[in-house]
Amino acid sequence: MIVRLSRFFHSLIGYFSITAALSFSLLIAGVFYDGNRTLKTAVFENVKSSISQTSQILNMTVSTYVIRNDLKTVKIFFSEMLDQHAENGLIYVAILDSEAKVLLSTLSSDNQLALPTPEIEFEKAALIDGVIHIRNPLLLAHREMGYLQYGFSTKSLINATSREQQRSLLRTSAIMLATLIVTLFLGWRISARLKQMARASRAIVSGQYDQKIDIAGRDELAALGNDFNQMAFEINKKINEITILNQTLEQRVAQRTSELELSNRLLSDNLQYLKNTQTQLVNSEKLASLGSLVAGVAHELNTPIGNALTVATSLIDKVSQTQKEYEAGNLKKSLLERHFNTLNEASYLLTTNILRASELIVSFKTIAVDQTSELRRKFNLKKLMSELEPTLRLQLKKRKLELRVDIADDIAMDSFPGPLTQVIFNLFNNSLLHAFDDMDEGEIDIRASLFGLTQDHVLISFSDNGAGIAEQNLVRVFDPFFTTKFGQGGSGLGLHICHNLVEAVLGGSLKVFSEVGKGTRFEILIPLYAPDNLKKP
Repeated sequence: MIVRLSRFFHSLIGYFSITAALSFSLLIAGVFYDGNRTLKTAVFENVKSSISQTSQILNMTVSTYVIRNDLKTVKIFFSEMLDQHAENGLIYVAILDSEAKVLLSTLSSDNQLALPTPEIEFEKAALIDGVIHIRNPLLLAHREMGYLQYGFSTKSLINATSREQQRSLLRTSAIMLATLIVTLFLGWRISARLKQMARASRAIVSGQYDQKIDIAGRDELAALGNDFNQMAFEINKKINEITILNQTLEQRVAQRTSELELSNRLLSDNLQYLKNTQTQLVNSEKLASLGSLVAGVAHELNTPIGNALTVATSLIDKVSQTQKEYEAGNLKKSLLERHFNTLNEASYLLTTNILRASELIVSFKTIAVDQTSELRRKFNLKKLMSELEPTLRLQLKKRKLELRVDIADDIAMDSFPGPLTQVIFNLFNNSLLHAFDDMDEGEIDIRASLFGLTQDHVLISFSDNGAGIAEQNLVRVFDPFFTTKFGQGGSGLGLHICHNLVEAVLGGSLKVFSEVGKGTRFEILIPLYAPDNLKKP
């Protein structure tokens, strides 16, 4: 029972019933209170009017007999007219002299004359006590002769008012009950239809998608039920579509998987082809750099070797001539001295030119070996740059460009000298091709110093005062195949190779700063001890 009541009070119909009951109770209480006040006011006004009329009639009737001192006639008149047990109107009358002594009274000797009721307590006396005691002056020709006091009963009015209030309460309660019953019925109808929707919703949730609601009427709930049926129909339709899709899903997944596998194989083959092509292009770029070195060194070797050949040929002629003079017996001391002087000069020239050629060959050999290999070894950065510097300067002989190299002495590294020289050489060629393309004068500055709190990194700065790089191109200079000289000697791989070598092999970073017309600066920050776990490009 308690559970049912709890469910009722927590249901929509319960909320609806409680709200309706409270609303009608408050309304009836207000109406009843207002009606009661109105009825009491009307009764009291009627009593006041009756008292006023009674006072005038009694005063006019009694004053004539009192002035003739005929109280006996007055008493007989009052005895015949009054009933002490009456519940409405006069119940007693008393005549008092000017000193308030009783001259005549219709009350029995056992009943004492009550004190007059103050006017402010008329309403209380009329509605609660049922009797109002009135004392007025007894007048005749506007001359006061004494006092007239009488009792006015309102018990019948009170009883009538009470009965009317009871009837009003019964009528109102009946109306309230009927209205509440109608309200509960309407609430039950609404609740029943909502419960039907709730049951259908739970059925849909449990998988029964063919639920429908019986629609009756044209009100909002009917429209809601129609919308609910439409929603259930659409859900059932979508479920059927999904079921059909699920039935063919495995087949479609297998087909899509096969297509994806084929696409992945094609993409993998294309990616491998692109990687191979990129590797070939990178190697071609390296070989092109090495070829440029070979051409420069070959051109530079031509001078000392040619000089040595000229001196050797001249020396052969001198030796042959001296030998002929000796065989003819014409060898003189002066001729022999000239011959010795010639031999000394020739030896000096031969030694100088051969040493020059040897230095170039050693420098080229070191650079060539480093650039074609990525072997790790310990080296001094300044010594490595000193071996690279002559080869770099070979390319500046026909141009008025100045190369400045400032490397700290104490930079000992355990890294990959080949990739490092390749980076420097590519940056150098990039400056010649782009920075000083239309310029015959300029400066290239290479500096290096230890960097960091623990001095475990080296910062290499490669800068020029050439044409500079446009701002929109700065973010793309390290992209593969990006060049502003495509078809004019630029492959677009030089700086890309530099970036990959610095990050993937040397374990550092490469940054570029440039301003058009003021030059470009590359900053290479690499550790003195190259990491071992980096992936080679």
